[in-house]
Amino acid sequence: MSQYPPPGNYPPSGDYPPPGGYGEQPYPQQPGGYPQQPGQQYWQEPQKGKGLAITALVLGVIALLSCWTVIGGVLFGVLAAIFGLVALLSKKAGGAGLAITGIVLGVIGLIIGIVIGLFTWSVFKDTGFDNYLDCVTAANGDQAKIEQCQRDFEQRVEDKFSVTVTPPPTP
Repeated sequence: MSQYPPPGNYPPSGDYPPPGGYGEQPYPQQPGGYPQQPGQQYWQEPQKGKGLAITALVLGVIALLSCWTVIGGVLFGVLAAIFGLVALLSKKAGGAGLAITGIVLGVIGLIIGIVIGLFTWSVFKDTGFDNYLDCVTAANGDQAKIEQCQRDFEQRVEDKFSVTVTPPPTP
């Protein structure tokens, strides 16, 4: 539909005919004061107050997607939960469903991030990674001692998990 009024004999000033002319109703007015043609819809302002809930939802999705990085899951999970709770407790904020979804996704990402972090820490502790770090620190930059620390660590990993850390070179 055209944005211009329908053709007719209007005054040259562009004013619309007076209301009630020839049994016709005047065009309804839009909120901005512009006339609306029959059948034409006008743009409406979006509802206010859903910003915190949308932020919680986005952070919850990011927490769930980045939970394998541990820091991403924990950081974004906590932020999603905080923004979601603030959105739920705010009187003027809307979008309770978005806020709850953001909280749930954030908490799931947080839990998965913590579980992966604990598992990773446990594996490093079992393989003696902390001993390797102590050995490298005690080497004080001596390359031969650092290489010996690395060989000892690789041997502990091979013994513990029955895997070869460094495959032998192929001829």
